[in-house]
Amino acid sequence: MPLSPLAPVAARAREAGHGLAAFNVIRLENAESFRLAAEVVKAAHELGVSVEAELGEVGGKDGVHDPSARTDPADAARFVADTGVGLMAVAVGSSHAMTERTAALDEQLISAIAAEVPVPLVLHGSSGVADENIQAAIRAGMTKINVSTHLNKVYTGAVREFLEANPTVVDTRKWMKAGREAGTGEAERLIRLFKDAAQG
Repeated sequence: MPLSPLAPVAARAREAGHGLAAFNVIRLENAESFRLAAEVVKAAHELGVSVEAELGEVGGKDGVHDPSARTDPADAARFVADTGVGLMAVAVGSSHAMTERTAALDEQLISAIAAEVPVPLVLHGSSGVADENIQAAIRAGMTKINVSTHLNKVYTGAVREFLEANPTVVDTRKWMKAGREAGTGEAERLIRLFKDAAQG
């Protein structure tokens, strides 16, 4: 989200019981962005809220898939030092909102950023990354893996399959159950997959 409204959002998040707020920093060359980010982090920390920043333009926003976007390790290290963010989402080849798992991650870049940055690294756009490549990214230094579109696709696919097999069903609880069970099963599988990579 934009920098300016994050402080009040952090306050509302804390009131609702959440402990993490996130924002994007697109213009890395803009010192004002760094200054504002530091102010946001300070305000969030005073409320007991951690801040995750996305540094570098991960593809897929506004419908644009740009796998060439990359975060520079030196920029990431400087940003963390200057702002005090607690987690760093970096651009390493993934793309938001992909429905096919074909993205190619730059594992060498992940390792290089992890060597320079003292906070956990976050992978956005993980829905477009195959299982084995996510595991490799975790082994290279990724800590937090965000998955949304893939789980939505699994849920929606199960609902469609159920309704096609049961065209007379009108009870929403039945088709929602099919989607929920499929989504839960896939989430559990991914958690085990990520855990195995982290412990391996």
